[in-house]
Amino acid sequence: MAAKRNTVPVVSIVGRQNVGKSTLFNALLKKKLAITEDYPGVTRDVLQARVLNREKGLDFHLCDTPGLDIEKPDGLDEAILTNAFRQLSRSDLVVFLLDLHEVTAYDSKLIEKFRKDPELTEIPILYCVNKVDNPEDEEDLDQFYRLGLSELLPISAMGRRNLSLLLEKIAFLLPNAKRHVTKTEENEGAKDVSYDFRLAIVGKPNSGKSSLLNALCGMERAVVSDVAGTTRDSVDTTLVFGGKQILVTDTAGIRKKSDKGEALEFYSYQRTKRALENSDVVIHLLDALKGFGEFDKKIVSLLQEAGKPFLLAVNKWDTIQEKDAKSFDAYKERLYSRLPLLKEVQIITLSAKEKQRIHKLMELTVDLAERANRKISTSELNQSLRAWMTEAGRSFSADRPPKMLYSTQVSVSPFHLVLFVNHVDYFKQNLLSFLKKRLTEKYSLQGIPIRLELRSDRK
Repeated sequence: MAAKRNTVPVVSIVGRQNVGKSTLFNALLKKKLAITEDYPGVTRDVLQARVLNREKGLDFHLCDTPGLDIEKPDGLDEAILTNAFRQLSRSDLVVFLLDLHEVTAYDSKLIEKFRKDPELTEIPILYCVNKVDNPEDEEDLDQFYRLGLSELLPISAMGRRNLSLLLEKIAFLLPNAKRHVTKTEENEGAKDVSYDFRLAIVGKPNSGKSSLLNALCGMERAVVSDVAGTTRDSVDTTLVFGGKQILVTDTAGIRKKSDKGEALEFYSYQRTKRALENSDVVIHLLDALKGFGEFDKKIVSLLQEAGKPFLLAVNKWDTIQEKDAKSFDAYKERLYSRLPLLKEVQIITLSAKEKQRIHKLMELTVDLAERANRKISTSELNQSLRAWMTEAGRSFSADRPPKMLYSTQVSVSPFHLVLFVNHVDYFKQNLLSFLKKRLTEKYSLQGIPIRLELRSDRK
């Protein structure tokens, strides 16, 4: 496959003639650069423009290619097609445009080329069905699913319908480069350090976060003390586990600001929030003796708000007296009574001080990081959700039956789905909770926040 540039990614719009590629190109740029007419063959070259959308965190080159269904190309057409396919081979993502009202033999031919051409097979493809001007049109997508398409999005380039969602999907599907940290407290001024994911250790003061960090690193990296709140700043270090390069942050303990307004506690709290925002996976550490308190609830609330995957690690388990085979189950039941949400979170006991079950903790953490990045095709997602809506039947219905027209995934961590529905008000909380439970069970999303965003043209 042709080498790609390591700078700004390239997104190319492709399709046969007259499906609306130039109209979509102009609509996404919000200015008219390409010539758009209602007869085929107007775009004769590859047009390129920079797209910057800070709200969605997007920065890419958008390319408009000519129609690729030239039946009898002359010398000029051959050059145009060669240039167009050369452009596609350099793309980081292809937006393949189809026409809702007409599926031709060439559409199938071009789809097959993307599946078999070694220059193109590794490129992610987002299939967009254009001219879906009304909500009812979203029910007519079965003919495209029958083509074996996995990522499918209904849009209207002319009517600017679902273009914001298209940008979200582009951000979701563009390949993610490894993150880099330029300076760590471990090695000030060192060269860039690459890592696979960032892990934050959070918890109340004196729950054993620094002891856990030291156990993971096999050295006295952080200051350990029985005095609550010893760690005032977030401490970063790197470790390798299971072939993964992991940046680990030991955060300052979250503690309520005192009546006197102690500045250090306030800033420790702010640094903890910042560490959570910058993390990919979180270990929420709990003191087995002190149990799950109000501050722990606050931490879980922060994690849910930030959409961070996390697991609950019960530290100092070695200090629990008179344990038996049922002790852990009984302990979990007490946790569930404090916060039912924890039923959907993996829980492990350990002793950071004695280095007990540390290896198992890291196995669960790496597994969580991998599961948190799972992307599910729209075809599979819609099939599952429709089956669950049928299963729910009238059990969770409002006065009028809720109906899902179409759904698509737009992010990982949190697992964020957009559901196009007949009416937002028809989807009550108990139905959404039922769908979340089914999603968690089928796609192993334990510990990963799920967001279901409802959209409808009828409010």
